[in-house]
Amino acid sequence: MTTKNNYFLKAHEIFFQRTVELNAEVKALSRKRKPEELQQHETVKLAHRVYKATLEIIPENPDHPSYRLTDALKKYRRYKQGLGRYRLFFAFSNTPKIILYLYLNDRTTLRKEGDRNDPYERFKTFVRRGSVSHDPLDPRIQTWIRDYDPEGR
Repeated sequence: MTTKNNYFLKAHEIFFQRTVELNAEVKALSRKRKPEELQQHETVKLAHRVYKATLEIIPENPDHPSYRLTDALKKYRRYKQGLGRYRLFFAFSNTPKIILYLYLNDRTTLRKEGDRNDPYERFKTFVRRGSVSHDPLDPRIQTWIRDYDPEGR
């Protein structure tokens, strides 16, 4: 359980799996490259930016206007600053204060408007299928809320 700025931070299975893959890529690179080369590698930079976004930047203000989406995704948010063609999707609640990290695209789903593998299109598919949710009545979210302890006990 992680809390930041009084927000309980939770990773959906889809997001969690992607970050596990990203960390594995960084570990593999660290065995092959010198430390100074490693710090300059795009995968390492991406991992660092995602880490900073999820633990520092987004919890400062998850409803920042630049994160808002429209139309079918208006209940969700996305972070893109410094991520190039990658997008980090999340939902949040202020009562209780929870941020749910839902999806981070990979190399096969880089941002390209109009492409069926565009991260927005992929995320819409997850929403339509019910794989991810912002709904506080979703049983998974209810479990997270029940498990939420703002005091960290």
